Amino acid sequence: MTMQEDYKIIGGDGVEYGPATLEELRSWIRDGRVAEMTQVWRSDLAGWSPAARYAELGGELARLHAAASASAAPCGFWARLAAYIIDSMILGALFQLVWSHTAASRQWLLPIWPAALTEGTVRQLMQDSQVWANHAMPFFYPIFFLYDVLMNGRFGATVGKMAVGARIVVLDGEPIGYWRAALRWVAARVSDLFCFAGYLFIIARQDKRALHDLLAGTRVIYKR
Repeated sequence: MTMQEDYKIIGGDGVEYGPATLEELRSWIRDGRVAEMTQVWRSDLAGWSPAARYAELGGELARLHAAASASAAPCGFWARLAAYIIDSMILGALFQLVWSHTAASRQWLLPIWPAALTEGTVRQLMQDSQVWANHAMPFFYPIFFLYDVLMNGRFGATVGKMAVGARIVVLDGEPIGYWRAALRWVAARVSDLFCFAGYLFIIARQDKRALHDLLAGTRVIYKR
């Protein structure tokens, strides 16, 4: 591709604009006239494609996206709690898919609630529950890790966060990527060790960042 090629766009009003040079088109992005899904035609190509498909526009579109994310409203406690509940149900279903066959074949069954609660039956129930948890947790946590990291690393949100219109970004508005998603997951487990107290930061802080957001350098915002 050469700098002599011309571009045209179809604006939000449905009108075709151009021809324009590459620098003019980039200025249109900065002015808000062109977004990722704006249809763009380049003189060496046969058809129209979204602006996001053009590598030469990637830098300006990324900066525009980061600026929008940096100014987006933070996602509050109740929305994040709703997302957590949705994700917990999904994780429960995924866990059962993996766990049920293995547990049945090895007779790792859930403890049975005793008909009468006495000191002996309560002690036995606690022992049986601990044995079950010791078997189950090595299955659950890898599933939890992969679900959380793969979803957040790829899409910036789990299914629960998508449902409430939220996503996770770094402080400058950029996507978090896989390694930071993994760091954030580990940081959240640190918060879990302290009776989930780190989640109360969402209520106390104006920027609605939980303890694991502070540790990982992330924040949760409403997607625009």
